[in-house]
Amino acid sequence: RALLDATLGIVAKGGTGAVSLSAAARRVGVSPQAVYNHFRDKGALLAAVAEESLGALERSMREAGAAAVGEGARLEATGVAYVAFACAHPAQFRLLSAPELADKSEYPTLVAAYETAFGVLLAAIEACQAAGLVHRAEPRKLARAAWATVHGVAWLLVDGQFAISGASGDVVR
Repeated sequence: RALLDATLGIVAKGGTGAVSLSAAARRVGVSPQAVYNHFRDKGALLAAVAEESLGALERSMREAGAAAVGEGARLEATGVAYVAFACAHPAQFRLLSAPELADKSEYPTLVAAYETAFGVLLAAIEACQAAGLVHRAEPRKLARAAWATVHGVAWLLVDGQFAISGASGDVVR
């Protein structure tokens, strides 16, 4: 747990490029060799933190969707929850796009965590299709487009490229 928290702290200050097993060990107060007892390399450490982050994102989206009334509102709430999670937890969000994790094939549990989080959005798309609110294209394609949209908006907000103004939802930058 301490190593995961230390890694998030490092990402928050310097991005994923600043993470190393030695840096995490220093933050926790253990020898770098001790970290290897839990993680084989930097990628494995980042994958573990990203997997945990995806679990938190998935819960946020699921809770927001469950609180919404109607299929369209559920889809919107799911997307808004994604963006809100990114803004509230920028270090965790940045891990989801870590270049060190571009090839997820080494981390099957990370792949499963992505699929579970994506499944929340996919289910909302499928429910909207069943209700006649979204056209009947292949739902995974639509969900990928929706994911890419909210991910892009989240990045713009997290990076300070623009801000959204209050209840109006107007972009102010």
